[in-house]
Amino acid sequence: MLDQLWNSWGASVIGPLHVKAGIPNQDSWMARRYKWGNVVVVSDGLGSKAHSDHGSKAACLAVFEAAKRYQKNPDANIVDILRLIHANWLVEIAPYSSTDCLATCLFAIQNAGIITLGRLGDGMIVALGKTSENHLILSDNKQDSFSNYTNSLRQEFNPEQWETTTIESAACNAVVLCTDGISDDLLPDSEMDFCIELAYEYILLTPEKRTKQLIKMMNEWPVPHHSDDKTIACLFKKGGSQ
Repeated sequence: MLDQLWNSWGASVIGPLHVKAGIPNQDSWMARRYKWGNVVVVSDGLGSKAHSDHGSKAACLAVFEAAKRYQKNPDANIVDILRLIHANWLVEIAPYSSTDCLATCLFAIQNAGIITLGRLGDGMIVALGKTSENHLILSDNKQDSFSNYTNSLRQEFNPEQWETTTIESAACNAVVLCTDGISDDLLPDSEMDFCIELAYEYILLTPEKRTKQLIKMMNEWPVPHHSDDKTIACLFKKGGSQ
């Protein structure tokens, strides 16, 4: 089956500033493989909120529940899927209030020959195609921004804040998802090259070595004075190559 060709990996590390402050990692990532396909999610809890770590975990679980409904009705309107993610998140964050759990949400749902991508808030999704013409990136350009505001899961549902697209899985080799602890430190116009090198290098490793090296790379992040939590996850096609 085509769905069995796909797998996933990922890791998350706490930022140096949070280690010093005794604050838990506010990033989360999760991946699940189903008979019908695969789901990968990354989320970054907004740092100023008391339970943002709980909010990011809830975001991952909310996408899983929505994806299971989505696969039963692949022709569903994408806004309905986003609405379901939002409703699931409000349930998952209980007993905390939404204002204490704000979190971004980036996902890839692979099902029936299609990969659905969604991004709410900062961070980056890069789809690596079989050819450069099939490459795709969803990200914020913060180079000229003076605001720290980011969209997130919150009490009100606003579909216009989401960026979504669908791609054919046959034309895709991998999808890389990163929180802003990674994407914000990349040089302008280098995001695609970073993800290409990352994906094709780590795909070749065993799961144990892959996780160990990924954590080591993020802990030794070569950006002076970096402080943020960092999370990278990847959905990849077995045997995919450049």
